[in-house]
Amino acid sequence: MKLACCQFEPKWGACQENITKANQLLVKYKAGDIDVLVLPEMAFTGYVFKSLQEITPYLEDAETGQTTTWAKQQAIRLKCFVLAGYPEVIKEDGQTKHYNSQCCVNQEGKLVYTYRKHFLYQVDENWAAEGPGFTSVDIKGLGKVGFGICMDLNPYRFEAPFDAFEFATYHAQQGTKLILCSMAWLQSKGKSENIRVRSTISYWAERLYPLINPPKTKDSSPVYFVACNRTGTERGNTFAGGSCVLELFPQCLIHDRLLEDDQDVLVVDTSKD
Repeated sequence: MKLACCQFEPKWGACQENITKANQLLVKYKAGDIDVLVLPEMAFTGYVFKSLQEITPYLEDAETGQTTTWAKQQAIRLKCFVLAGYPEVIKEDGQTKHYNSQCCVNQEGKLVYTYRKHFLYQVDENWAAEGPGFTSVDIKGLGKVGFGICMDLNPYRFEAPFDAFEFATYHAQQGTKLILCSMAWLQSKGKSENIRVRSTISYWAERLYPLINPPKTKDSSPVYFVACNRTGTERGNTFAGGSCVLELFPQCLIHDRLLEDDQDVLVVDTSKD
């Protein structure tokens, strides 16, 4: 399976410019080059919004919004699954709700799932509601898939015990085989870029420990984790890059990764490793 991350630096509020940037990075790829493509959290809007009022002009419908529409076009062109993050607005039971969401579109350009971020970071709480929970879905052509958005990997509100591993424990119990995460993960501290990137990826792996060391099972099929992060600085926040493909089980290893400032598409063919 060819797993891909499109890492770039979105400019805050410049949606069409950001879409153009993603298109430029992907233009050299054709049908058959990628099986699953993941983009960052809130890929085309930017991430740091201070209020519901501020983000309202950028809120999108799950089916017809600009992010899902773009994902459908690329999915059809590349004949692959496409996932991307965006700010969602829905009307439910007569109420308007807002979520930090991720679309999953199949090769035919059909929206097959909308995941809503369950654990919110402080910035999300300025405008978004918590999603209903973690999820693991059987998707034709992919198998058992888990979705995630950034803070989902952390302890709930940084208050839960570190070793509760809420996200990874759920997916270990569900037998998830492919975890696809859209990220807007902040840069960690470190003296050099290599150390900072290594620290970020090591932390993600640590948070996935229940999938790396599951209870004994007869199922020895691989478990993969794909994290697509963004890069750049936005409103005083610097992002970590480090988009990567990890194999968690039966061995734990980094198949490949990008660095902090890379604006590029990472493609890992797991069948060749």
